[in-house]
Amino acid sequence: MRVLRKCTAIGLAEMRDGPENGQPVLALTTRGKAALADLEAATNRDLARLIVKLEDRQAAELSDALNRATRLLAAAGL
Repeated sequence: MRVLRKCTAIGLAEMRDGPENGQPVLALTTRGKAALADLEAATNRDLARLIVKLEDRQAAELSDALNRATRLLAAAGL
């Protein structure tokens, strides 16, 4: 909760009325979306630097493992 309050205080997120029953939902602001895009770009750069050292077989094995993890998490509703 403390993190959410801080994100709201610095303008990264805001509470909005939700589409159903007017329940409030947390949403990223334009500034928050830009910060998220920056984080995703940095993550992608870091991952590219890590996997460039892998051989093709290792990269394929890693890809399979990540796809499996994604499927398992989706099946668990996460």
